[in-house]
Amino acid sequence: MESITVTSPEATMAIGAKLGQLVQPGDLILLDGDLGAGKTTFTKGLAKSLGIPNNVKSPTFTLIREYRQGRLPLYHM
Repeated sequence: MESITVTSPEATMAIGAKLGQLVQPGDLILLDGDLGAGKTTFTKGLAKSLGIPNNVKSPTFTLIREYRQGRLPLYHM
């Protein structure tokens, strides 16, 4: 398994954006990490590359946030 180390929120978003260019319908991306690890920051980059104009927010106090305005729907859980 390959590992990528980033040192800034901008770099985290850039990786999410690059992956967003490759995802296809039915793909599942699982993110695991402590609170504040950068999961939502990564998802913001992913959403931007999918053409989702909304501000992505953490689903910490909700079960799921749905974004359907882009190239593919994004379900942030």
